[in-house]
Amino acid sequence: MNRLALLATTAFVTFGATFCAFADDAHIDQIDESNGTAIQHQPGAYNGMGSNDSAAIVQQAGTGDTATQEQSRGFYAADVATSGTQSITQTNNTDAEAGQLDNGVGDTQTITQTGVTGSSATQTMAGMSGQGTVIDNFQSISGNTQQASQSGQTSSSIVQVIDGASSSGNTENAVQAVQGANNSISAIILTGNGNSIFQTQDANTGSEKQSAFVGIGDNNDIEQYQGVGGSSSLQNAGVFGSDNRALQYQAGLVAGGDENLDQTGNANQAGQGQGNSANVAEIDQEGGTGNVAIQNQGLQPGDAGYMALSPAGLLGHR
Repeated sequence: MNRLALLATTAFVTFGATFCAFADDAHIDQIDESNGTAIQHQPGAYNGMGSNDSAAIVQQAGTGDTATQEQSRGFYAADVATSGTQSITQTNNTDAEAGQLDNGVGDTQTITQTGVTGSSATQTMAGMSGQGTVIDNFQSISGNTQQASQSGQTSSSIVQVIDGASSSGNTENAVQAVQGANNSISAIILTGNGNSIFQTQDANTGSEKQSAFVGIGDNNDIEQYQGVGGSSSLQNAGVFGSDNRALQYQAGLVAGGDENLDQTGNANQAGQGQGNSANVAEIDQEGGTGNVAIQNQGLQPGDAGYMALSPAGLLGHR
């Protein structure tokens, strides 16, 4: 007997032809099993027509489960997923892996992992063709949302990537909440304008890591937050272009924190706020004019994330 048949419960779903796929709906549930594999594939629409596909995977109370979703793997440059949704939910799962891949416009990727240990969530929006071959600078990626959340996690990771010729109006949002230690969040937007990255690691965490980078672009926002009671945590951010804003906030009672922020270009804003003791903060701004950098360690006035500026000068927090 095939040994894999003994180890894995496998579900595989493929819908639509390469040229058109309109409003396909795929759903997989795997409950109380181990080493399960769930795979969903939905092609996009040819010549930019709307696809509105929906894919959902639920894996509950398992060990070593893997969930993978792909929307739009066309052979042609015009094959993209538009207004599609991908959703993966993994609950009380150890060593779980969740992965989503998309090359569309106006799409939403959501991964929710609750009560997980040693698990990973990876979301990718990328220009591609030819059965999943990723080609940098292949096409524009715009108006998409990536949402990943882990709750009660330990030694787990979230990775979000948007990789297109010019990425605009995209949002990457990652949350790791409620205790657990040794977790990481990473977000990359290769190039583009008007994108947003938000990263949150909530209360009572330790040895947490956040990294967020926008390669080249203007009017991008990065915001990183690590919650009350953390220790030995790290935040790294970089954004290269003009009129970009990056904020890093390690809350009151965070001890031994480390914040690093790099910017190049004109009219950029950088803010860092840190809690009570043994913290390190560094901002590097190179070239350009009209840049703003503000650091507060030990926080105060009005606390929370402090920083400041505005009215109408922006920057932010508190």
